[in-house]
Amino acid sequence: MEDEANQKAVVRDYMKMQGYTDEQISRKIERYEDADMLEDEATDAVVYLERVREQQLQQALAEQEQVRMAQEQQAMEFMNSLNTSIASLDNIRGISVPKEDRKALLDYITKTDANGLTQYQKDFNQNMVSNLIESAYFTMKGDALLGSATRNGQTSAASKLRTMLRHQMKNHSSFNVQEEKAPQAWEMASRFLG
Repeated sequence: MEDEANQKAVVRDYMKMQGYTDEQISRKIERYEDADMLEDEATDAVVYLERVREQQLQQALAEQEQVRMAQEQQAMEFMNSLNTSIASLDNIRGISVPKEDRKALLDYITKTDANGLTQYQKDFNQNMVSNLIESAYFTMKGDALLGSATRNGQTSAASKLRTMLRHQMKNHSSFNVQEEKAPQAWEMASRFLG
């Protein structure tokens, strides 16, 4: 604090924190210099600034701890929600999920290896761009895609059924016509006359 430039800088910082304007600060510093009080005022200002900085540091640490605790709470709530959702999962968009697949699905999503990665993350990262696009598209169009696939499957199945029925009717009708045809009256009469 023996350096006058440092004394002025400390007093200036202190006064700015107190809400003084630059003009007011310059006048006060001049008065302190004229009264040979600048060093004393700078010493007092240093003590005050150290206390303020310590309080700011403590406040920042407390805020960081609150953020950490909130993140921890969110992570716990997410894991509980994920566990509950998977445990009660019967189907995904109409596709049945067997009970034995539920635990495997949870492990696939959550169980990490030595590097901190899940199997899902490793599989997803193998072709990240393609997987991201597919995932986003299925998320965006999920129900519409399943409805379309169902309709296509139903249309295809109905078309196959119609074809089979037509084929069966052709085979069945030709069988009936040739082998099971009811005798005509003139055929029966010709047997008796002939």
